[in-house]
Amino acid sequence: MLEKTIDHPDLILSDGPIYGTGLDGPLPDGLAIRGDTIVAVGDAEEVRALAGPRTRVVSLGDRSVIPGIVDSHNHLVTAGSHMADGILLFDAKTIAQLQQMVARRAESLPAGEWITGAGWIESQFEEWRMPTRHDLDAVAPDHPVILDRLFAMSVANTRALELAGIGREDPPLGVIERDASGTPTGILRDGAQALVRRAMPQPPMRDRLQDLARYIDTAAREYVRWGITTVLDPGVPPLVMKAYQRATLEGRLPLAINAMPVWHGLRPETADELEGLVEHLGVFTGFGDARLRFGALKMALDGGLGSRSSWMYDPFRDGAYTTTPLRFDADRIDEYFAEGSEAGWSIGIHCCGDRAQDFACDAFDRLPEWDVQTPTRHNIIHGYFPTEHALEIMARRALAVSTQPGFIWVEGDLYETVLEPERLEGFKPLRTYLDRGIRVAINSDMTSAHYNPFWGLHSAVTRMTARGAQLGEAECIDRFEALEAMTLGGAHLCTEEHIKGSLKPGKRADIAVLDADFGRVSDDALRDLKVDMTISSGKVVHEEDYFS
Repeated sequence: MLEKTIDHPDLILSDGPIYGTGLDGPLPDGLAIRGDTIVAVGDAEEVRALAGPRTRVVSLGDRSVIPGIVDSHNHLVTAGSHMADGILLFDAKTIAQLQQMVARRAESLPAGEWITGAGWIESQFEEWRMPTRHDLDAVAPDHPVILDRLFAMSVANTRALELAGIGREDPPLGVIERDASGTPTGILRDGAQALVRRAMPQPPMRDRLQDLARYIDTAAREYVRWGITTVLDPGVPPLVMKAYQRATLEGRLPLAINAMPVWHGLRPETADELEGLVEHLGVFTGFGDARLRFGALKMALDGGLGSRSSWMYDPFRDGAYTTTPLRFDADRIDEYFAEGSEAGWSIGIHCCGDRAQDFACDAFDRLPEWDVQTPTRHNIIHGYFPTEHALEIMARRALAVSTQPGFIWVEGDLYETVLEPERLEGFKPLRTYLDRGIRVAINSDMTSAHYNPFWGLHSAVTRMTARGAQLGEAECIDRFEALEAMTLGGAHLCTEEHIKGSLKPGKRADIAVLDADFGRVSDDALRDLKVDMTISSGKVVHEEDYFS
């Protein structure tokens, strides 16, 4: 007679610290999973006693356990496109190395084919300058090339500029950088990037869906290697939503997707083309299931700091400043907010400058009062420089902040060329946000920063730049606060904090097993953490060969 095993756990992790439980008492060292659910957390000996003949018991040794990472601002499809068909430039140390990467890609493609890439910033190069169209022309004269900078900028070569029809006039939104003679340098800021995107050929729908499927599969497989079990993808257009749905129905997703539909300020669509979209969809924030659901609408108001396109009250260090928002007609913000809110949608809006954040917070404050117990998850995305006015509104109206401390590492060395050091002390003020009772979600914003979640965690704890400067020590938070913001904070934005984001019995088994003790490694070593096992909804979706 076969022994009944239905009530026994499928997997037990034991004899190592379990962090992120939110439970009182001694630090647990045992956790049991049955199906897709955590069924026990506590003393390892007591948890092991639950094992049956078919239970896999994993001894952690020097490892530790944390909740699966909720990367609550990650452009997964864009990242996957560069991983599969483009170039990721994070590791280029010089302009020459960037050129070599472009040249290798050009050699693999027929003349005339587009070359795309992402993940560069001028501070990573020994030359400490931006690449130009001339650098790209030298190695890929027969291919149109566009390479996205880490934030709100791109560089394109002459062939791409010509195909886009870029000449001596600026577009209504965005900036085309020019040299002293008025000739474009290849640097495109904010809305100007869309001019080149429009010039890129669009394959038939069937081919586009096949490409999107490859991009989703490529990025998702890479992400689970780093303990990421949920991605909130901001600014998802309809065709990408269809590709996500297909991937879900076919059982290909090793992680969960929370999709933020594209709204105003993100794509080449005009306001008229988006008119009535949220009503016609007939669904709203929180619709979906465990693998795929809708988050907030994604909007974008201004640009970024390093690109000097954030909407600020005071000028940048060189005396220049952005006088108006760059991404949509700001006079219509109340109309857009009301339309989305009345249709049942939360709204997440990109605001980098202090003036932009005040402007958006005021618009949120003019909305009718909402019940914070409902799935409403209105939030400020980026939130670089909140004023006292913005902090007051955010705390009172339960507005969350979706923030990317990893920018401090990748872009922070440029900031002193943009703003005075004293103004940078309050950049991305995580300590202030938490102390004011504002919900914080930490995420990567891949491809504007690397998807490795521990780089962002390290930045939140140390606020160190790549070249060893520290921006605002007073705004450091501790590793456990940072971990909560990367897990439970992200789950909050996904309206899923009741089922994920912490390791409690009854919650979904989304788990990362780290190669070291999260609570005991040095602050500097946080950046070097690796993931030996990732569990998504109870299924092992990544496991290192040496892990047994």
